[in-house]
Amino acid sequence: MEYQLLSDELLVKLLRVDDEGAFREIYKRYLKPLNRVALNKLKSNEEAEEILQETFLLIWEKRATQNIDNLKAYLFASLKYQIIDHYKAQILAERYADFVFSKDIEPENSSESEMNFQEIIAIFEKSLRDLPKKTSQIFRMSRLENKTTREISETLHVPERTVEYHITQSLKSLRLQLKDFLPAGFLAFLSTF
Repeated sequence: MEYQLLSDELLVKLLRVDDEGAFREIYKRYLKPLNRVALNKLKSNEEAEEILQETFLLIWEKRATQNIDNLKAYLFASLKYQIIDHYKAQILAERYADFVFSKDIEPENSSESEMNFQEIIAIFEKSLRDLPKKTSQIFRMSRLENKTTREISETLHVPERTVEYHITQSLKSLRLQLKDFLPAGFLAFLSTF
């Protein structure tokens, strides 16, 4: 089949039924324009390449469930959200590093500090298990998998307000459970994303 002659609409239909040739044609057709945007926003070839690969990987993984009316618009929007997630992850890492350095935390190898750390992890895990199933799932997707509210909403087929509600509830519960074990600054830091 000569995929290059097919319209975007037909390529999307073929993609939904696992046609790898259609996916390769979408990749060839849109790689250069998406790469220009990624390079313009990220200023790094390596980061742009990584973001593009993630964007195309998500399209392949969600091929059967996504309702794509306009392939070009969908691809550019997907790229935009990948870039936003990339910057959010960088900001989170920088904030965490700033928090650690501002507290002059020195690494200790003592068994006491290891025991305290293990205790905090156990309490955190127990707190997550004690949350309602949906609340725990949404918290994990948001804070541990770094997914956006919109991505969670689409994945779980719930309104974005519902996602925000569950995140708020989980943070309240975790703050209450961990307040005696973690500095207030770290609990505030946990709430920022």
